[in-house]
Amino acid sequence: MHFNILGLAIPLFAGLMALEYYFSIRKNKKVFHFEESVANLNIGISERLTDLFTAGLFFFIFDRIQQKYGLFTIKANWITWIALFFATDFIWYWYHRFGHEVNIGWAVHVVHHQSEDYNFTVSARITVFQSLFRCLFWCILPLLGFPAGMITFFLLIHGAYPFFTHTQLIGKLGFLEYFMVTPSHHRVHHSSNAAYLEKN
Repeated sequence: MHFNILGLAIPLFAGLMALEYYFSIRKNKKVFHFEESVANLNIGISERLTDLFTAGLFFFIFDRIQQKYGLFTIKANWITWIALFFATDFIWYWYHRFGHEVNIGWAVHVVHHQSEDYNFTVSARITVFQSLFRCLFWCILPLLGFPAGMITFFLLIHGAYPFFTHTQLIGKLGFLEYFMVTPSHHRVHHSSNAAYLEKN
């Protein structure tokens, strides 16, 4: 039986957006505006459609780098999966920081911060230029010797987590606030209030 992850992911994330909208109405929190949500989703749909072509290209690039230029040949086992998890998280941090501190990085990332709303639809607001830029950063992983299949798997998993940080309906998460990017941390990151600029 063939398992279609995209066929599951789209209704799951759309359902979570609908659920967040429902709870925002129940809690009387105005966190959705129709025009903003449509703009966010349109940008996200465009990027996802382009991903159908670029994902295969990224896999090919990662595989080519690992085969021809990889410093090591890393085999998949529980230790290398854990190492790749931490390496992915480390690279994601620097990729995101570069996106905020270097002009060309901000040029491809700024669209994600332009929504007036802050809800799950904002997580979709990513351009194809940002995903292309992300590929450049991830090229270090096949150079180190990680196989393309492992890298692509973690990009999908690691790329899904930020979706859950784009909400105003989840408060502080106790001890998790000390070592994870939580919704409350990411709200500060997206905030345009003068008191929060450059804080996170």
